[in-house]
Amino acid sequence: MKVVTSILSILAAAAVGAAVPFGVAETGLEDRQASGCFPFEDPHCCVNYAVCQCANGWFYQYNEAQGGCDPPWGILGTDVSDIPGFCC
Repeated sequence: MKVVTSILSILAAAAVGAAVPFGVAETGLEDRQASGCFPFEDPHCCVNYAVCQCANGWFYQYNEAQGGCDPPWGILGTDVSDIPGFCC
């Protein structure tokens, strides 16, 4: 029984370690930057352009001048449904 529990614990830890922020794996956009934000897109929900999702879960405009989210531009909202055009 201890062996089964150990194996399940190892598999669970591996799954958590392999987790990638939503949007990064699907779009190939870069990882979270020094600002704590990363580019986010969700084409299935009509967000087919990059916005920045930050560590606190808020969404900001993508910084076109810097080509990323370090730092992000103006705030879009505190929830994904606040992103202009979001349709899910």
